[in-house]
Amino acid sequence: MPYKAWNCVTTYKILANIVQHTNQYILISKPKFSSERDAKLTDKMEINAFIRLLCLAGALQSNKQKLDELWGTDVSGIEKFCLVMNHKCFKFLIICILELIRVVSVKFFTFFFF
Repeated sequence: MPYKAWNCVTTYKILANIVQHTNQYILISKPKFSSERDAKLTDKMEINAFIRLLCLAGALQSNKQKLDELWGTDVSGIEKFCLVMNHKCFKFLIICILELIRVVSVKFFTFFFF
């Protein structure tokens, strides 16, 4: 399974860093949400589940499916996705982590090239 490869290359410290920085971004962006429930902090277990779902999507070659289709209740959906994590939570984590990657990339680019 693809998630076993993830377990081989990560340590507790790496996962803790991902959780810490994701939570920092969530705290900063919390005022943009109308409900506290829409921007709740994450933990190691949730990030692990998130990464495993990404691995599963890759293994099933579902790159042409829309995110909503992965959680679909019809034949297009993948049953494991809705059993592991809520669709809204997954979408929220993707937004947070992509924003963190963008910020880190800008800092890296600025540090090395200017």
